[in-house]
Amino acid sequence: MENYKALNRNKEAGSTHSLLAKGMVPGIIYGKGSEPTKIALEDKILKKLMHTGSFYSTIIDIEVNGKVEKILPKQLQYHPVSDKLIHFDFLRVQENTKVNVEIPIEFLNQEKCPGLKKGGVLNTVRRLVELSCNANNIPSKLEFDLIDSEIGDAVKISNINLPEGVIPTISDRDFVIATLVPPTVEVETKTEETAEDGSEESGEEKSEDKKEDSSDKKEENKESK
Repeated sequence: MENYKALNRNKEAGSTHSLLAKGMVPGIIYGKGSEPTKIALEDKILKKLMHTGSFYSTIIDIEVNGKVEKILPKQLQYHPVSDKLIHFDFLRVQENTKVNVEIPIEFLNQEKCPGLKKGGVLNTVRRLVELSCNANNIPSKLEFDLIDSEIGDAVKISNINLPEGVIPTISDRDFVIATLVPPTVEVETKTEETAEDGSEESGEEKSEDKKEDSSDKKEENKESK
Protein backbone atom coordinates (compact mmCIF):
# COMPACT_ATOMS: atom_id res chain seq x y z
CA MET A 1 0.00 0.00 0.00
CA GLU A 2 1.29 3.46 -0.91
CA ASN A 3 2.20 5.87 1.89
CA TYR A 4 1.04 9.47 1.61
CA LYS A 5 3.22 12.03 3.37
CA ALA A 6 1.42 14.60 5.49
CA LEU A 7 2.70 17.82 7.02
CA ASN A 8 2.55 18.10 10.80
CA ARG A 9 0.63 21.31 11.51
CA ASN A 10 2.82 22.96 14.11
CA LYS A 11 3.31 26.70 14.57
CA GLU A 12 5.93 26.80 11.83
CA ALA A 13 3.51 25.30 9.27
CA GLY A 14 1.58 28.56 9.06
CA SER A 15 -2.06 29.50 9.32
CA THR A 16 -4.97 27.68 7.72
CA HIS A 17 -5.26 30.46 5.13
CA SER A 18 -1.56 30.26 4.17
CA LEU A 19 -1.76 26.45 3.88
CA LEU A 20 -4.74 26.65 1.54
CA ALA A 21 -2.93 29.27 -0.54
CA LYS A 22 -0.01 26.84 -0.94
CA GLY A 23 -2.29 24.04 -2.20
CA MET A 24 -2.36 22.26 1.16
CA VAL A 25 -5.57 21.22 2.96
CA PRO A 26 -5.57 21.24 6.79
CA GLY A 27 -7.08 18.33 8.67
CA ILE A 28 -7.00 16.25 11.81
CA ILE A 29 -6.39 12.62 12.75
CA TYR A 30 -8.29 11.45 15.83
CA GLY A 31 -9.00 8.13 17.51
CA LYS A 32 -10.28 6.60 20.70
CA GLY A 33 -7.66 6.67 23.44
CA SER A 34 -5.18 8.79 21.46
CA GLU A 35 -4.37 12.47 21.13
CA PRO A 36 -5.63 14.24 17.98
CA THR A 37 -2.92 15.11 15.45
CA LYS A 38 -3.20 18.21 13.27
CA ILE A 39 -1.86 17.61 9.78
CA ALA A 40 -2.10 18.96 6.24
CA LEU A 41 -2.17 17.09 2.92
CA GLU A 42 -1.62 18.29 -0.61
CA ASP A 43 -4.90 19.08 -2.33
CA LYS A 44 -3.93 16.96 -5.36
CA ILE A 45 -3.29 13.90 -3.12
CA LEU A 46 -6.74 14.22 -1.52
CA LYS A 47 -8.40 14.56 -4.91
CA LYS A 48 -6.55 11.45 -6.12
CA LEU A 49 -7.79 9.48 -3.11
CA MET A 50 -11.33 10.84 -3.43
CA HIS A 51 -11.64 9.69 -7.05
CA THR A 52 -10.92 6.04 -6.27
CA GLY A 53 -14.66 5.40 -5.80
CA SER A 54 -14.27 3.91 -2.32
CA PHE A 55 -12.78 6.83 -0.39
CA TYR A 56 -14.85 6.42 2.79
CA SER A 57 -14.34 2.66 3.04
CA THR A 58 -10.61 2.38 2.35
CA ILE A 59 -7.85 2.27 4.96
CA ILE A 60 -5.08 4.69 3.96
CA ASP A 61 -1.47 4.85 5.19
CA ILE A 62 -0.50 8.40 6.18
CA GLU A 63 3.10 9.22 7.10
CA VAL A 64 3.56 11.97 9.69
CA ASN A 65 7.09 12.83 10.89
CA GLY A 66 8.40 9.48 9.66
CA LYS A 67 5.67 7.48 11.44
CA VAL A 68 3.03 5.67 9.38
CA GLU A 69 -0.53 5.67 10.69
CA LYS A 70 -3.52 3.83 9.30
CA ILE A 71 -6.55 6.08 8.89
CA LEU A 72 -10.09 5.92 7.58
CA PRO A 73 -11.55 9.08 5.95
CA LYS A 74 -14.60 10.30 7.90
CA GLN A 75 -15.52 13.80 6.77
CA LEU A 76 -14.66 16.47 4.20
CA GLN A 77 -15.57 20.14 4.54
CA TYR A 78 -16.00 22.54 1.64
CA HIS A 79 -16.12 26.33 1.40
CA PRO A 80 -19.79 27.39 1.18
CA VAL A 81 -19.17 29.78 -1.73
CA SER A 82 -16.20 28.50 -3.73
CA ASP A 83 -16.95 24.80 -3.00
CA LYS A 84 -13.21 24.34 -2.43
CA LEU A 85 -12.06 21.61 -0.03
CA ILE A 86 -10.94 23.35 3.18
CA HIS A 87 -10.72 20.65 5.89
CA PHE A 88 -10.81 16.90 6.48
CA ASP A 89 -11.28 14.50 9.41
CA PHE A 90 -9.46 11.15 9.49
CA LEU A 91 -10.09 8.36 12.00
CA ARG A 92 -6.98 6.64 13.40
CA VAL A 93 -7.56 2.87 13.29
CA GLN A 94 -5.99 -0.34 14.57
CA GLU A 95 -6.79 -3.84 13.34
CA ASN A 96 -9.42 -4.31 16.06
CA THR A 97 -10.97 -0.85 15.69
CA LYS A 98 -14.70 -1.06 15.04
CA VAL A 99 -15.83 1.24 12.22
CA ASN A 100 -19.06 2.08 10.41
CA VAL A 101 -18.66 2.29 6.65
CA GLU A 102 -20.98 2.64 3.67
CA ILE A 103 -20.37 -0.07 1.07
CA PRO A 104 -21.70 -0.06 -2.53
CA ILE A 105 -23.82 -2.92 -3.91
CA GLU A 106 -23.20 -4.58 -7.28
CA PHE A 107 -25.93 -6.58 -9.02
CA LEU A 108 -24.54 -9.49 -11.05
CA ASN A 109 -25.95 -11.13 -14.22
CA GLN A 110 -28.34 -8.31 -15.07
CA GLU A 111 -28.20 -9.34 -18.75
CA LYS A 112 -29.33 -12.88 -17.82
CA CYS A 113 -31.96 -11.90 -15.23
CA PRO A 114 -35.35 -13.48 -16.20
CA GLY A 115 -37.33 -10.55 -14.77
CA LEU A 116 -35.29 -7.94 -16.64
CA LYS A 117 -35.56 -9.96 -19.86
CA LYS A 118 -39.36 -9.77 -19.53
CA GLY A 119 -39.19 -5.99 -19.41
CA GLY A 120 -38.95 -5.56 -15.63
CA VAL A 121 -37.04 -2.68 -14.08
CA LEU A 122 -34.48 -2.94 -11.28
CA ASN A 123 -35.54 -0.33 -8.72
CA THR A 124 -32.53 0.30 -6.46
CA VAL A 125 -33.70 1.45 -3.02
CA ARG A 126 -30.21 1.62 -1.49
CA ARG A 127 -27.02 2.03 -3.51
CA LEU A 128 -24.94 1.97 -0.30
CA VAL A 129 -25.38 -0.11 2.85
CA GLU A 130 -23.86 1.01 6.14
CA LEU A 131 -21.98 -1.81 7.84
CA SER A 132 -20.23 -2.24 11.16
CA CYS A 133 -16.98 -4.23 11.12
CA ASN A 134 -13.33 -4.30 12.15
CA ALA A 135 -11.07 -1.90 10.28
CA ASN A 136 -9.07 -4.84 8.89
CA ASN A 137 -12.20 -6.53 7.51
CA ILE A 138 -13.91 -3.85 5.41
CA PRO A 139 -15.44 -5.37 2.25
CA SER A 140 -14.81 -3.41 -0.95
CA LYS A 141 -18.36 -4.09 -2.17
CA LEU A 142 -21.46 -6.24 -1.65
CA GLU A 143 -22.85 -8.48 -4.40
CA PHE A 144 -26.20 -10.00 -5.31
CA ASP A 145 -26.75 -12.39 -8.22
CA LEU A 146 -29.90 -11.66 -10.27
CA ILE A 147 -29.64 -14.90 -12.27
CA ASP A 148 -32.94 -16.29 -10.85
CA SER A 149 -34.77 -13.04 -10.05
CA GLU A 150 -38.30 -12.47 -11.42
CA ILE A 151 -40.63 -9.47 -11.59
CA GLY A 152 -42.08 -8.88 -8.13
CA ASP A 153 -38.98 -10.11 -6.26
CA ALA A 154 -37.39 -7.97 -3.53
CA VAL A 155 -33.70 -8.08 -2.58
CA LYS A 156 -33.33 -7.70 1.19
CA ILE A 157 -30.22 -7.43 3.36
CA SER A 158 -30.78 -11.04 4.47
CA ASN A 159 -30.24 -12.09 0.82
CA ILE A 160 -26.71 -10.63 0.82
CA ASN A 161 -23.79 -12.79 1.91
CA LEU A 162 -21.81 -10.69 4.38
CA PRO A 163 -18.23 -11.55 5.46
CA GLU A 164 -17.80 -12.98 8.94
CA GLY A 165 -17.93 -10.30 11.62
CA VAL A 166 -19.61 -7.80 9.29
CA ILE A 167 -23.13 -6.71 10.23
CA PRO A 168 -25.51 -3.98 9.01
CA THR A 169 -25.92 -1.01 11.34
CA ILE A 170 -29.70 -1.28 10.86
CA SER A 171 -30.49 -4.35 12.94
CA ASP A 172 -34.18 -3.97 13.81
CA ARG A 173 -35.58 -5.04 10.42
CA ASP A 174 -34.78 -6.94 7.23
CA PHE A 175 -34.62 -3.85 5.02
CA VAL A 176 -35.09 -3.80 1.24
CA ILE A 177 -32.14 -2.99 -1.01
CA ALA A 178 -33.81 -3.32 -4.42
CA THR A 179 -37.02 -4.53 -6.09
CA LEU A 180 -37.74 -5.90 -9.54
CA VAL A 181 -40.85 -4.04 -10.68
CA PRO A 182 -43.07 -4.34 -13.80
CA PRO A 183 -42.35 -2.01 -16.73
CA THR A 184 -43.81 1.44 -16.16
CA VAL A 185 -44.34 2.30 -19.86
CA GLU A 186 -47.32 -0.04 -20.26
CA VAL A 187 -49.05 1.43 -17.24
CA GLU A 188 -48.61 4.96 -18.56
CA THR A 189 -49.91 3.94 -22.01
CA LYS A 190 -53.02 2.35 -20.53
CA THR A 191 -53.62 5.43 -18.42
CA GLU A 192 -53.39 7.66 -21.48
CA GLU A 193 -55.73 5.41 -23.46
CA THR A 194 -58.24 5.41 -20.58
CA ALA A 195 -58.08 9.19 -20.39
CA GLU A 196 -58.65 9.49 -24.16
CA ASP A 197 -61.60 7.08 -24.03
CA GLY A 198 -63.06 9.03 -21.15
CA SER A 199 -62.70 12.30 -23.09
CA GLU A 200 -64.45 10.82 -26.12
CA GLU A 201 -67.29 9.45 -24.00
CA SER A 202 -67.61 12.76 -22.21
CA GLY A 203 -67.74 14.59 -25.55
CA GLU A 204 -70.44 12.26 -26.83
CA GLU A 205 -72.48 12.72 -23.65
CA LYS A 206 -72.22 16.50 -23.94
CA SER A 207 -73.32 16.32 -27.60
CA GLU A 208 -76.34 14.17 -26.69
CA ASP A 209 -77.22 16.57 -23.87
CA LYS A 210 -77.12 19.51 -26.28
CA LYS A 211 -79.44 17.70 -28.74
CA GLU A 212 -81.92 16.92 -25.96
CA ASP A 213 -81.89 20.54 -24.76
CA SER A 214 -82.47 21.78 -28.31
CA SER A 215 -85.43 19.41 -28.81
CA ASP A 216 -86.97 20.46 -25.49
CA LYS A 217 -86.75 24.14 -26.45
CA LYS A 218 -88.43 23.47 -29.84
CA GLU A 219 -91.31 21.66 -28.12
CA GLU A 220 -91.76 24.54 -25.68
CA ASN A 221 -91.90 27.07 -28.58
CA LYS A 222 -94.58 25.03 -30.37
CA GLU A 223 -96.76 24.85 -27.24
CA SER A 224 -96.48 28.60 -26.64
CA LYS A 225 -97.67 29.32 -30.17
